[in-house]
Amino acid sequence: MRVAIIVRSLKIGGMERVAVNLSEAFADAGDESHLIYFKDKKRAFSPKESVYFHYFNLSKTVDLTGIGFFLKIFAKLLNAIFRGTYFLYSGLLFAPVFRYKLKKLEKEYGRFDLIIMRGHGTFELIWPFKDDRVVEMVESVFIDHGTALTNLYIRCIYAGKNLAGVSHGVKEKIEEVLKITNVKAKSLNVVYNPLDIESIQKKSFAYTPDIQEDYIVSVSRIVANKNISFLLKSYKYAREKLGLRVSLVLIGDGNDMQNIKKEIQELALDSFVKTLGLIENPYPWIKNAKLLTLTSKAEGFGMVLVEALACETKIISTKAEGGVSDIMCDGLEEYLVDFNIKAFAEKMVATLKEEKEWNFQKYTEKFQPNNIVKRYKELYL
Repeated sequence: MRVAIIVRSLKIGGMERVAVNLSEAFADAGDESHLIYFKDKKRAFSPKESVYFHYFNLSKTVDLTGIGFFLKIFAKLLNAIFRGTYFLYSGLLFAPVFRYKLKKLEKEYGRFDLIIMRGHGTFELIWPFKDDRVVEMVESVFIDHGTALTNLYIRCIYAGKNLAGVSHGVKEKIEEVLKITNVKAKSLNVVYNPLDIESIQKKSFAYTPDIQEDYIVSVSRIVANKNISFLLKSYKYAREKLGLRVSLVLIGDGNDMQNIKKEIQELALDSFVKTLGLIENPYPWIKNAKLLTLTSKAEGFGMVLVEALACETKIISTKAEGGVSDIMCDGLEEYLVDFNIKAFAEKMVATLKEEKEWNFQKYTEKFQPNNIVKRYKELYL
């Protein structure tokens, strides 16, 4: 089988990492796998050599046509007048270029049996492109709708397309949006993100974290949705009321970092909370942690939870909207906690103290790459 995985960029991010993982999963299954991306700026990921790797510079190709350069400027001027409409014009410009480049690629390698696009940023860039081989993988529960413009956006990127959510929570959100906007997709399914367990486990032994004491870890972008403020308050409660004596390590960065650092000071947690920023390989920190926490308000999937399980580290999570419940099942339901500071603090302490052995392999089995590849083939071939 010949498959193409398409993503807007390969900068640092969960969706981008999953695109690479998926391309490698198909290659490992013996399929001819191609990874195509559109923007090269801040590229952080590359697939292994068994994956054919292609950079489609759509913007430059449009510029080289001469008239395309001026049409792009005109599109930006229209967007300045009618805010939020740039996707309409850019899609009309870029989709024909994408179709041309795809046909050229297929002339060289042969026709693709399956084309998997990941993320709204990818969909909107080439939204007029329609092909029954295409599956649009929706990663997030944050889907704007409700205004004339956002409803038009939904119609452009979803109508008549094969859609799949990365979790049942995302699928339910898509169903809700389609009903409200009166848009009909061609199909709608659930396909989980693949996780390269073996690679994560290998990376988890790459170095020894520079810390002496036991610690709890949180790995996420530092933005409002990740709810790190809630984690800090729960951690403070656990220290003051429940006798917690382990440190807290925050890995990640984002536009809420300054607020979080200020709150750490205000809560007098400076001596107990470490902020490490972005780390290219956070797995040794996850592997050596006593517990990983996720406190998000919403998660399309919650990949870090599965990554922690792959590192054989125990986890607890808030009852985030979206895909967390697809992971926190088969016995992990008791580690899902309401958005209550006291309850979350108590669950942290109880999980640290428990002596129960976890069957980590059982919890990660359904996310193994070979199972995800099998799911795509069952649904779309």
